[in-house]
Amino acid sequence: MKEPGSITLNHTAGDRILSERLEALLDDILAGRAPNAGRFCANCYHPLTPERDSCPHCAEAGPPTAAIPREVVDIHRLRRGREGLVVRTFAWGGLTTGVIVSLLPLAFAGVHWWSVSAFFGLLVGFYVLAANLANSFGDALGYRWGQAILRRRWAKFVASRR
Repeated sequence: MKEPGSITLNHTAGDRILSERLEALLDDILAGRAPNAGRFCANCYHPLTPERDSCPHCAEAGPPTAAIPREVVDIHRLRRGREGLVVRTFAWGGLTTGVIVSLLPLAFAGVHWWSVSAFFGLLVGFYVLAANLANSFGDALGYRWGQAILRRRWAKFVASRR
């Protein structure tokens, strides 16, 4: 039996708490490109079309709500912030390491044509490495951390609605 206020997704277990449509709308709301108004499922806040009262995301039927609660917008903002923090940390950490390593030939061997070439070659190499690490490993790690924050905050939010 389903507990009141809990979300049962219309998909397999482990799926997203927030639907892709809701995440895109929340991104637009945070960027100021969309108002926080419309028709939303009162359970999971998935955007609903005017002719629909049953939610395609959580399968709840009931009267829709006119706005997404501020807490849900704040949860999404925190999640996106943590995801970005991890990616930026990998990128800047890699670039900083690259600059330090690239300066080593100049510091220990003096300024020669080969040490200047090594400086720029290492700098470009570390830039590519930092970008790839940030865009692959950083994205994956940031996404997992963001999802963990979303799950914890969502559970507290759902508990406070009861």
